[in-house]
Amino acid sequence: MKYFYVLSASILVIALTSQSIYASTFSFGGSEYTIVQSTGINWNDARTAAEAAGGHLVTITSAAENNFLKNTVFQGLDKAYWLGAYQTGDENRQDPYSNWHWVTGEEWNFTDWYSAEPNNMKIDEMHLSADQRFDFQWNDEGSAVSQMISGYVIEKPTAPTPLPGAVWLLGASLVALFGIKKKFAK
Repeated sequence: MKYFYVLSASILVIALTSQSIYASTFSFGGSEYTIVQSTGINWNDARTAAEAAGGHLVTITSAAENNFLKNTVFQGLDKAYWLGAYQTGDENRQDPYSNWHWVTGEEWNFTDWYSAEPNNMKIDEMHLSADQRFDFQWNDEGSAVSQMISGYVIEKPTAPTPLPGAVWLLGASLVALFGIKKKFAK
């Protein structure tokens, strides 16, 4: 019986204090940002992995968010990292600035392109990266450009458990534990 109490208490503590399995996680403006090191990953695989982790590739919709990423998340890193944008409708590579979309469907109203980007250079560069060569300003990249990519950034909206909800959960768990103890103590 003692084993049951220890196991229940351990599960409760883990559930209330669990952290992301990724080492580099940062919070800003209602979201949690995690940098994932994955050399050579293509954009489609990065998008799938971000969604499997419960988030999405990062969408940068303001100067404040962009500056936070540059000054915190990308600090000390090199190479390029996938962001959550893609381009449609420029198959002939005539207009590299048009038809960009965030994976979340948010408005495309903020950009931080490097001065020579986007350019659709050499290949269909239809995915967005933040590139260390350009002080992490944006670059359009082809999904197959593996030698340039070091990983990707996951964004997860944070919705903290309200304090009354957490207290209720803890209280209900304790009542259940003591109720079971009393039942089996007879």
